[in-house]
Amino acid sequence: MAADRQLLKQIIILNRGIRRTERRIIRKHARQNGLSPNQLLLIDTLEDFPNNSVMGLAEILELNKSTISTLVSQLLEQRLISKQLDPQNKSRFILNDTSKGKHVAAGIYDNYLDELIQTFRLDQLDLAGIKKVLEKMESNH
Repeated sequence: MAADRQLLKQIIILNRGIRRTERRIIRKHARQNGLSPNQLLLIDTLEDFPNNSVMGLAEILELNKSTISTLVSQLLEQRLISKQLDPQNKSRFILNDTSKGKHVAAGIYDNYLDELIQTFRLDQLDLAGIKKVLEKMESNH
C-alpha cells in the first residue's frame, strides 16, 4: 500500500510537469496566431459543444460569465466565432465557430501536437501504452 501511494505521488508530480509543458507550448502557439490560450480554448470548446451560450460555456470551462463575455467579444471581432439570437429564447445568443475559427484552431493544434511529440520524444508504442493506462484510470472512477 505504501509503495502504491509513493508511485501514485510520483505519477502526479510527473503529470504536473507534463501539464506545465503543455500549457507553455499551447500559449506559444496561440500567441503566434494572435490568440490567448483562453480564446483558443473557447474556440475548441465550441467545436465540441456547438450552439452554446455564454452561460453554457462558463459552466463547461469553469470560468465566470464576465470572462466568457470578454472572450466572446474578442473572438467575434476577429470573426473566429459567430453569434445568432436564440429563436427559442430572445434574451440569449447561440455561439458557434466560424470556418475561419475552425481553421485557425486546427492549425494551432496541429503545430502544438507536433511540438509535443518532439518535446516528449514519443513514438507510437509510447503513445499507445500511455493511452491504455489513462483509459484504465478513467474507467475506474
